[in-house]
Amino acid sequence: MRVGGVAEYFVEVNSEENLTEAIAFAQMNSLAVTVLGEGSNVLVSDSGIKGLVLHMLIKGIAISIHGEKVEVCASAGELLDDVVLHAVENELWGIENLSHIPGSVGATPVQNVGAYGVEVSQVIKTVRAYNCHSHTFELFTNALCTFAYRDSFFKTVEGKKYIITSVTFSLSKQKNPKIEYADLQNYFKNEIPSLTKIREVLIAIRKNKFPNWHEVGTAGSFFKNPIITKTQYIQLVERYEGLPGYSVDEDTVKLSLGWILDKTLHLKGYTVGTLSLYEQQALVLIAQEGSTAMKIEHFANDIIAKVKNEMGVDVEWEVTKLQ
Repeated sequence: MRVGGVAEYFVEVNSEENLTEAIAFAQMNSLAVTVLGEGSNVLVSDSGIKGLVLHMLIKGIAISIHGEKVEVCASAGELLDDVVLHAVENELWGIENLSHIPGSVGATPVQNVGAYGVEVSQVIKTVRAYNCHSHTFELFTNALCTFAYRDSFFKTVEGKKYIITSVTFSLSKQKNPKIEYADLQNYFKNEIPSLTKIREVLIAIRKNKFPNWHEVGTAGSFFKNPIITKTQYIQLVERYEGLPGYSVDEDTVKLSLGWILDKTLHLKGYTVGTLSLYEQQALVLIAQEGSTAMKIEHFANDIIAKVKNEMGVDVEWEVTKLQ
């Protein structure tokens, strides 16, 4: 977001040994620990971050083949998009829809990162993490991660004592394009695309929908898409014709907040001072030079209040606040 203060203590973690040493230092000095990947989905307080910030930079990608199934083990400090590119170049299916998402591998299980019908929970086999209490490394199966929409075990109080050092993805050699989302359906129609083509198209779509994070402060989608009951959805559709809803399970529906902000509240491009909702995608918050974390927080919460007042729907941040 290009705002926020400094870290009280800061260390670059390049190996698991570095990690254990850093945690020992923090505990010896009674310091809180904050784990940071690429910072693409966080808002740092204007006063900075108390305690020790660990910047995870452990590198490495290893491939193991098991028939048609292929496991890709990527260290926490690898860029997610580099791993996606690696999979595409090796003709491995499963994570191509995550192309051009900023951030590091270690953050993906925490957030259960997803886009265009694919979440990492669908392809993660195991997660290796350091237990800061027992000082041991543990291996989490997919089930133990208790994945949910933009959520996981690692976001819980118990889960926060773990620091992820690597993630193993289970991919496939078999062609299996997931192009159900409208943007992809409109492009490919009846075509069965290659991995390379899917990646190229998704990069083009994301460049059109999202601002360049190298030029402006942004965390991509700032808010989560709300999940409501089917009864609530039926009632809302009667009031808001065309409101998109995607079934989560037999009882709940996920709404398109981008559609709500654009079509119902007409907030696409909405601007207050140095802050705005992106003119191409209202779910995206942009911070220009001169912004502060406090201003961003007030702006975001004002948007949430507008949705609540209009539709009675609760909206949460997708971005994590660090302080």
